[in-house]
Amino acid sequence: MERWDARPLQSVKLAQEDANWNVVELESRKNLHSKIHELIDLTNNSTLSTSDLHYRLHLCRAQYGKHFTTQLVRSLQRTDAVEREAVVWLLTQLQDSFAIPLLQKLSQQPHCSRAIRLSAALTLAGMGVTKEMLRTQSPRLYAIS
Repeated sequence: MERWDARPLQSVKLAQEDANWNVVELESRKNLHSKIHELIDLTNNSTLSTSDLHYRLHLCRAQYGKHFTTQLVRSLQRTDAVEREAVVWLLTQLQDSFAIPLLQKLSQQPHCSRAIRLSAALTLAGMGVTKEMLRTQSPRLYAIS
């Protein structure tokens, strides 16, 4: 008689954030990942206008909320440089202030590759929120009549 392994029947301890998911939330996350992948593909391989891409980007932001921005920032960790470049452009166009602390944290992670940290820093620069940009004062403009 064969001996069966009991491991598949044992309970698996889940992280607190994973334990409360239901089927609807998992399906929503799956849709979110597919939308982000679709936006990256549209950015790289599409004849859509910039305004159409803006519309789709902001529609996704409205539909998924801050989870969209979080997943988009996480997408900077892709290995493909072209996809990472598309994510930088999408985040720069989105201009979501929720992404700023996430990008700052990602740009300072020593365990991330240099390309990922540079992509995060480039996104912050595109959004105009680097330390250097915030430190410099805007020039005074004078009207001469």
